[in-house]
Amino acid sequence: MYNDYQIVKNAYNEEKKKLFNLERNFKLKQDYFNFSPSEFAFGFEGCQKCFYDRKVNKLELKTAFPAIFSKIDLVHKHYYHNKSSKIISEELEDGVIFTDHNKMLKSDVLYDLKERPFTMGGKIDAYIKHKNSFTIVDFKTTNINEKKIDTYATQLQSYALMMENPKSGSLKLEPVKKLGIFCFEPSSIKDAKSTDCNMVFNTKWFEIKRDDQSLLKYITKIQDILYANDVPPSSSSCGTCKYREEISNANR
Repeated sequence: MYNDYQIVKNAYNEEKKKLFNLERNFKLKQDYFNFSPSEFAFGFEGCQKCFYDRKVNKLELKTAFPAIFSKIDLVHKHYYHNKSSKIISEELEDGVIFTDHNKMLKSDVLYDLKERPFTMGGKIDAYIKHKNSFTIVDFKTTNINEKKIDTYATQLQSYALMMENPKSGSLKLEPVKKLGIFCFEPSSIKDAKSTDCNMVFNTKWFEIKRDDQSLLKYITKIQDILYANDVPPSSSSCGTCKYREEISNANR
């Protein structure tokens, strides 16, 4: 009789555990974070507290992005669309540049190294279609400096992971074998007139190594902070946090 009771009890506990795990997994799939590849370099790295507030508390002080950079980006895309990859770098494999995919791209549900779900969404500037692979390109109007590789590595690596694991209906590129930033730095002005001028830009292609494991480790670190009970500290150089502090002091 006792053995029968134990068998029933153990079966009940097993079913209860399965139900708990199902409920937990369902909750996780409903409550995951969505990341934009472009928000890592100047978001998380800029100030972890502001990043936490934006993701967890839905609090964000929005600032206008200078419209001139969007205009320059459109000029880049218009010129480079449907041209040979060799115009970017002779080191690139033969291929055709495409800059006309303007829709928001979304990933399927992905998992960090602790099996916590997340998704990614964003837009790419360009991709190169080679014979058997793809290269993702991001245009940057900035000073030409090799250190930019470290600044934008997570962004480009995120694009690759996102493009190979798209949500149903989103653009899929596979395999993505190369990533890089194509930098434009203003150099000089030629043939200036009263109504227009020709500005010369120096350009430089920087390849970024693809490293999915390193990216997932980085996202795991981010999610550790987002799922923690404690709010991360402000960055000492964060202008937004300083502004909040000044407003708070003024209202006391």
